[in-house]
Parts: sequence; structure tokens; C-alpha cells
Amino acid sequence: MSAYRGKKFQFLSVFLCSWLVACMVPVFAEEDGAVHVSTASELQSAIKKAQAGTTIVLEDGTYDVKGGFKITGKNGTSSSPITIQAANQGQAVITGEAFFSIKKSSYIVLQGMSFTNTGNTAVSLDGSSHVQVSRNTFALTENGKALKWVYVYGVDSHHNLIDHNEFGPKHDLGNFITFGGTNTQISQYDTVEYNYFHDTGPRVENGLEAIRVGTSTVSMSDAFDTIQYNLFENCDGDPEFVSVKSGHNTVRYNTFRNSQGVLSARHGHGQSYYGNFFLGDGVKPGTGGIRLYANDHKVYNNYFEGLTGTGAASTLLIDGGDYDGGTDGDAPATSEELAKHWRVYRAQVVNNTIVNSATGISVGQSYQLAPVDSVVANNLVMNSKGTLYFEPKPGNTSFAGNIGYGSKLSNASHSSSEIQTIDPLLTTANGLQVLSDTSPAIDASVGDYFFITGDMDGQTRSGISDVGADESSNEAVINRPLTGADVGPKS
Repeated sequence: MSAYRGKKFQFLSVFLCSWLVACMVPVFAEEDGAVHVSTASELQSAIKKAQAGTTIVLEDGTYDVKGGFKITGKNGTSSSPITIQAANQGQAVITGEAFFSIKKSSYIVLQGMSFTNTGNTAVSLDGSSHVQVSRNTFALTENGKALKWVYVYGVDSHHNLIDHNEFGPKHDLGNFITFGGTNTQISQYDTVEYNYFHDTGPRVENGLEAIRVGTSTVSMSDAFDTIQYNLFENCDGDPEFVSVKSGHNTVRYNTFRNSQGVLSARHGHGQSYYGNFFLGDGVKPGTGGIRLYANDHKVYNNYFEGLTGTGAASTLLIDGGDYDGGTDGDAPATSEELAKHWRVYRAQVVNNTIVNSATGISVGQSYQLAPVDSVVANNLVMNSKGTLYFEPKPGNTSFAGNIGYGSKLSNASHSSSEIQTIDPLLTTANGLQVLSDTSPAIDASVGDYFFITGDMDGQTRSGISDVGADESSNEAVINRPLTGADVGPKS
């Protein structure tokens, strides 16, 4: 899928460099298809001449130009992209008023640069596809104004990849990454992976998410975007550190550390959230997990520990709604209705583990419309204080095969077949609370959830699954909490 092929480019030979100096030729040279540039004007010229297979190498230094570097109507191919990359990681600095604007283009790679520019979106992708933004550092110079750092939008925008970058810190309004589209359709099939997002804040009421996938206006359209294998640390700027406002997106295998807020299914239907790790220190206030609105979400194999959030920042919240979009969720809605909190239909919250947190699984906490036809099954919640399963507006949500242990503060009243009060006998492995060999959670799941084939570790679930996110297994661990060494430009 990636356009980047990891090519290494050699510098000019000593003989050729000596010849160029002797002839007083500017450093703008081409070797094996690579064009080396050292000034903004040379970069502009090289972009203008670029075609499929062209590689432009930025020598160490700063690149500043009013109006930015514009790539319009340029098309590489999957095997011969147009690549713009730093000669040395992070040493080509896009500064001042400079930025990259990519419009109606495809198979473009931006790699290895450092963005410290101010006042402009660092990289905008307008109506473009198969663009890769890879191994860059984004630490823009802020000026107090709202700004999207990477913005993906426009007609026929699709299959873009944002990977192995570092984003942060950020204090002004706007997102690290924003996915938009047109007035009716969000950009589709984009992927965000192996990035490091860190240090947003101070907290505002709205508008400082790390990633926002859509808006209420386009929320009835499907994005099919994937956010995976990213690390989020101290992302405290917004009540939603990741806000999803479009349909059928996947958020998986990410690690959220000590971040105030939640991963929110704010608008749009059919999200899949699984295999994520939400880790708090048990002290920092407001660290939360997942919050749901609208229809047909699947939330499974997620691990939550040490989270302090309550209310809207609860650990796992199937929330109430203030607008009923109906069982199909596709009825025409006004702009005001699109912006509301849509009633939940048919959420499946299955095989998650919550330990040592202030809250467990909450159903219908806010607003007046209780969730409909939703399922809470085979989850494991073990908190020493706070709530385990909390239902201020239970509606007809069904419970089955769950374990709740420790705290006595639970407002849910259920039979033992729905929530069993039993010590799950957890043990610590690789810093996580997992099932011991004698845990009563082993082979205790009920029901058939075809979409769950593995556990939070990437190990296979076979036979009758275990309760919670962990499956007791001797298989190799594939998925684990990420650290800084796993993500970003140098990983």
C-alpha cells in the first residue's frame, strides 16, 4: 500500500562536486534520477519539473517561501511515485510561511522533514489520493490562532497514508490531523499509523482533538478510515482526544497514555474500536476511554487501566442521546440535528477488560434517550472503588457473561448470568493485568460474536473464549502497549 520504498540516495562523488565548484554551478544536481536542492527556489523549480519517478532530495538547511510549495496536477504511480525527502532525517526544515499544498495529485511522498512553520497548515491534501506523509516531525510555531497541521479534504480524496511522524506539542486550537472532504462526502480509505502524538493543552471546550475524522455535516457519509498502531501521550486539549464524525472507521492497536478525554464515536455509524490500550497513572484527573453515540458500533478486546475519568470521560460509556436518528440512522436530518448526540442502536461492547479505574461500563449516562438493542457481554471489570456497571438509563440493553469484582459501588442490578461477582484471579505480565492459569474467566464467555477471532495480544481465541480482553494462551504476543521506540520518524 505504501508508496515509500525506503530508497537510499548517495551524494555526488567528490570528483563531481569539485567540478561543480570549479565551474561555479549552483548546487542543483541530478544523479540516478535524484534531484538535490538546497534552497526554496530550487525546490520550487524541481517540483515544477517533477514527473513519475522523480525524487527530490532536500539538503540540510531551512526552506521558507511565501505562498508555500504547491504541487498541483502531479501524478506518480504506485511503482514510481514523486518523492520529496530530506537528505538527512529532520535536517531539512520547513519554516517561516512555507508549507506544502498538494492538489489534484496522486502518488506523492513527503518524507523526513521538520515542520516549524507558522500561520499555515503544514501539509494540505486537496482532492488527492495515494499521498504518503512519512517520517516527518511536526512542531509548528504557534501564533495563538486555530490551525490544522495536516488537513486531508476535497473532491475524490482517498487512500492517503500518514505514518511514522511526530506531532507535538500543540496549544492553539485545531487538530494535528483533520479529515474533511466535500460538503457531503468525507475523504475515504485513509490510514494513520505508527505516529507519535503528544502534549496538547491546556483543555478547551472543543476544537483541540489530536485527530478528527469528519464533521457533523459529513457524518452521514462513510470514511472507511483506519487509525492504528499510534501512541498518544498527554493529549489533554479536548474532551475527545480522537473524535470520529463519519461512518465505518476502524481504530485499533493504539496506545493512549495519560491523556485526558476519550476516543469518541461522536457522529456516524458502524465504528470498530478494538485492541487498544488506555493507560492512566491513577492520579492525573480526567483520563478516559471510549464514548459511543449512533448505530452499530463494535467495541471489543480493549484494555483499560488506571483511568480516573468520570461522567463524559468515563472508562467505557454507551451514552444516552438527545436525538433519535432511528434504527436505520439514515433519515434526512437538519444541520442542527446532525450536530446532536444521536441515540445509540445495537452497540456491541464485548470482551473488554477494565482494571483499577474510577468507572467501569456505563449505559445511558447523559441525555434522555436510552440506548436501544445494545449488548454488554463477556467483559471483565475489576475496580477497587467507583462503579463497575452503571445504568442510569438502562433501556433494553442486554447483559451476559460479564464479571464485576471489587467495588461495591454499582447501580446495576443483574443476575449472576449477566454479571458474575467473582474474583477473576488476575496476574501481572508485561505490566498488564491478565488471566492467571486458575482464573474463573477462562472458557467462560457466552454467546457467539463472529468478529472476535483473537484477543488484545493478537493471540487466537479458540473454543469457548475467555471473559475479558485477554485470552489465556501460550502463543507469542503480537500486540502490546506501544512506547516511543515503536512509533515516530526513527522507529
